[in-house]
Amino acid sequence: MFVWRSYVFFGLVLLIVLPMMALAQDDDAVEMPVAPKGSVAEKIQDRTFDDTEVLRKQEFTGGIMVHSQGFGAILRRSKNKTYRRKRVIELEAVSMEHPKELRSVNPYYENTRSYNYGELNQIVVTRLGYGRHNVLYAKFDKGVEIRYLYIGGLSVAWAKPIYLEIGYPAIPYEYIATERYDPERHFVDNIYGRASELTGIDKMRLYPGIYGRFGFSFDYAKQQKNISSIETGIIIDYYVQDVPMMAKIENDPYYLTFYVSLQFGTRWYKKFANRKEQ
Repeated sequence: MFVWRSYVFFGLVLLIVLPMMALAQDDDAVEMPVAPKGSVAEKIQDRTFDDTEVLRKQEFTGGIMVHSQGFGAILRRSKNKTYRRKRVIELEAVSMEHPKELRSVNPYYENTRSYNYGELNQIVVTRLGYGRHNVLYAKFDKGVEIRYLYIGGLSVAWAKPIYLEIGYPAIPYEYIATERYDPERHFVDNIYGRASELTGIDKMRLYPGIYGRFGFSFDYAKQQKNISSIETGIIIDYYVQDVPMMAKIENDPYYLTFYVSLQFGTRWYKKFANRKEQ
């Protein structure tokens, strides 16, 4: 098991380090695709348009995502390195649920709060990454722009303990107590329901790690200054130790998820007046 986890860890390191090495290389000559006649791209190619504006194009996007173990939100800031390549910084927060979670309710009382039986901690993952978008097909003035992307960075799993309302001494309960979930003492017949979402937040633990992302995005916005894109891909998070999500099963130090996101944003040009005057 240790050897297998070592392979996963070093594979993730390579996934993060190799893009960083690629970003450090000088991107000089870029072959422009065939541009539609009369488009802005055609003006760029025949030098009748100031291409420094295109090469300095800035982007900011935000959106929502659904993945194979939850959902979340993402923010990105991008900058053109060349016509085809963009450097990207992203910040993301997603919920993480175990595939074996089972939603339960107290069968003896009505109007109780549901809970996930066996759940030890509620997990939220935050990611801060750096990488690149590469254009596969440019849309110019209309159509769909297709990109592929690779991003890596830091991942932190925030684990908040689960607290439940426990009935005593037996059904019918005489009183309800709020306690941290203990799989050795709390069972279906004495769990009244889930406690407040904020209960236990002061006992939250952090599990640091790394992550890597690879995906494809499809920008279908009608105007060049706008961004409306659908993105799909795969993410793997790897932590320094197992993240305790569920009781009585083996918890792993990694998450492998597939995702789809919907993102919206804007583009603008950063001009350099002093440079043009020279």
